[in-house]
Amino acid sequence: MDFFYSVSSIIEEDVSVGQGSKVWYFTHICHSAKIGRDTNVGEKCYIGEGSIIGDDVKIGNNVNIYAGTIIKNKVFIGNGANFTNVRKPFAYRKAKKILDIIIEDEVSIGANATIVGGIKIGRKAIIADGAVVTKDVPDECFVAGNPARIKKNLKDFYDHKK
Repeated sequence: MDFFYSVSSIIEEDVSVGQGSKVWYFTHICHSAKIGRDTNVGEKCYIGEGSIIGDDVKIGNNVNIYAGTIIKNKVFIGNGANFTNVRKPFAYRKAKKILDIIIEDEVSIGANATIVGGIKIGRKAIIADGAVVTKDVPDECFVAGNPARIKKNLKDFYDHKK
């Protein structure tokens, strides 16, 4: 194995973890999940079955990523963020459909943000701490609030940095 993992973490069968990645204490990675190179998964995280996480991703502590989530490269996820995969859960009924979440490259997601199932977050978007994202987020936008709304277009900011 070319990655670090804590002996207290649970890594189920058929999981792929890329070279140089780190999986910290009390984290659970479910069956058939894929984690890219140089990715850091913080303490007490849950990564659901079949989730795909790209290269150079930073996942804070206490993050829950449920089945059907695709996180591309160079993404930052703050502590306590949650990715759900069911829109209207019922206590005693199994979900009829799992909703995928797609996080494009270079996205930053603040601490305690919630991303609900069926959402796509565009490239270089920024999600504020505590935001509840219920709709797709375009590329290079800053969103905040509950429900999250576009507060600023970051296209000019990124253009100036070239």
